[in-house]
Amino acid sequence: MITSLFAPAVSAQPEQPADDEPADDEERTYRIVQGDQEFEVRPIQGELPVEEFYDYRYPYQSREDPSWGRSFSSEGTTEFQQDDTSILMLCEGPNGVSLVAIHDKYYEDRENGTAGSSVSWELTGLPEDGEWAVIDDDYDWRNETVEKDDIHQLGADHRTGAAGNDGDPPEGVDARLSWVWSNGRTDGMAYRGLGGENVSITIDPAFNGDSYHRFGDDRRPDEDPDDPEEGPEYNGTIDDWQVISATEDGEEIRRAWFDSLEEEVRIETAPATEPVTASLSGPDRATVGENATFTANATDDVEGYEWTVDGTPIDSADESTLTHSFDEAGTATVNVTVATADERTDTASHTVDVAEAETETQTAEDSTPGFGIGAALAALGGVLLLAARRRGT
Repeated sequence: MITSLFAPAVSAQPEQPADDEPADDEERTYRIVQGDQEFEVRPIQGELPVEEFYDYRYPYQSREDPSWGRSFSSEGTTEFQQDDTSILMLCEGPNGVSLVAIHDKYYEDRENGTAGSSVSWELTGLPEDGEWAVIDDDYDWRNETVEKDDIHQLGADHRTGAAGNDGDPPEGVDARLSWVWSNGRTDGMAYRGLGGENVSITIDPAFNGDSYHRFGDDRRPDEDPDDPEEGPEYNGTIDDWQVISATEDGEEIRRAWFDSLEEEVRIETAPATEPVTASLSGPDRATVGENATFTANATDDVEGYEWTVDGTPIDSADESTLTHSFDEAGTATVNVTVATADERTDTASHTVDVAEAETETQTAEDSTPGFGIGAALAALGGVLLLAARRRGT
């Protein structure tokens, strides 16, 4: 089922990424699924390559390189990041779509950040023609004599773009990425190449102490994985796992929360959805002060209704039906906007001619025999005739 966990928009969209793979002319839609939760996801649009969007900074290169820095973090996605939170989103530019993940939040002053943590993901279903645009941290200077915090085990068919490899992943798994990071920093990745017709990527997650390795255990998963005395700044927790989606107009973002940090997540292309169509029925004529009832219908399941009368929002206790009395005569326009759980919307309108209410005097004249205008004229004629007869006698 489609859930309604999308929160109100929290951020204006910054300039966003593009990938370097050719894109099909056909627009694709995506969904991210965990158990009974299903989120329709719109990629965040932009013109930058995903590497520049992610903007990973590390010092093992020339200071003239745009990515030189000492944060060991994603500095380009700070508007999306949150403390103790892992985020998952799709990013699309002129040349394709990337799956992007960032764990935790970067702080320039690391003392302001929460303690880091550890996360391991086993990924299957990676497109074979895709590539790693970013693995944070994956250094091209690494060798067997250098101790590494992160472990990246990549299948033989899924090493494109990666600087190094720490061995084969478990059987049947395309890649195992295992990250540890310190306070005020991030970890994450970007995988380019989700423009195909039948994308279906599965993430089997292990957060915090359940991860493949944790700082202080010498990267040995057969040992007790959580040793906070060895490095408390590394042994915090990820408490939330979120999906980020662009809104329908692409101007803002929405967040959704997964129910579980343990259950698998699937990212896949989704069949194109038909637009929802709204209709509105009600009287063509109404009277000031008297109730008129209007009913909304739609071609799909509706989660929300918004009513207006002449542009003014009106609340309705029965969302699909509005009962309303008009305050003044004239022509009034009633609008209803329907919205489905996956944010498809449509608006229907109905025009009403509103007449003045009849006054008590008018009602009495119209309903009492002998007291209309015709009766008054007849009575006047009778008086004049009687007077004329009296004068003639």
